[in-house]
Amino acid sequence: MDVWTKRFDELYRMGIRNLLLVGGEPALRLDVLLAADKVFPYVSVITNGTIKIPPEFDHTLFVSVDGSEETNDAIRGDGVFQKVIDNYSGDKRVVINMTLTSTNYMELEDVVQLARQHGFQGVVCNICAGVTDGSVPMVVTREQRTPIIKEMKRVQKLYPTDFLMNKRMIRWFEQADHRGKCAWGDDVLHFDVSWNRRRCFAPNSDCSNCGCNAGTFEGPLTLLKHPVELLRMVLGR
Repeated sequence: MDVWTKRFDELYRMGIRNLLLVGGEPALRLDVLLAADKVFPYVSVITNGTIKIPPEFDHTLFVSVDGSEETNDAIRGDGVFQKVIDNYSGDKRVVINMTLTSTNYMELEDVVQLARQHGFQGVVCNICAGVTDGSVPMVVTREQRTPIIKEMKRVQKLYPTDFLMNKRMIRWFEQADHRGKCAWGDDVLHFDVSWNRRRCFAPNSDCSNCGCNAGTFEGPLTLLKHPVELLRMVLGR
């Protein structure tokens, strides 16, 4: 545990105030989560939801749900959907994090309704793309994005306060190639569990076919480095 405390203290001294913990499964190390809570004012966790994170960890939890119970469990394992509901129903810390594929994207509205039913903050989504070695099944091609993005826009109009992806964020997915214009990859510090630097969530990330929603959260000031993208945002195109 001392090594994690040392790492977190080092980041804090560097000026870091916002930390995202991802897996594997961060909830397997509740001690690390609680240590981060003692250092950083803002901590987020991406979790599969099968292990309940105690309420004293008062930060945002991005819990992975990829469709209805049948669809989700076909992807994530039998019983996972119900474990998520049992662990977190009514928990205001939770944002559902859905990964859209060419086979589950029509269940996006169902997942948004699920979030409303169980009192979660809402839903964000990724598109299943962006690896170079074929290690992830169901990868969405550029051509397959079109109906997925159309459905995202439809759901956003119906549930603007529950589907937490605004129009600008959805436009991020319309441009599949984010090489050289992603603040998440270019400006954020990323470390693996051995504390080695890397560019993004995974060393095999394919930024030419990106489906990660992290880049959608960049602000207009970041876009000043990319005037064409900023103009698109201002014009709403």
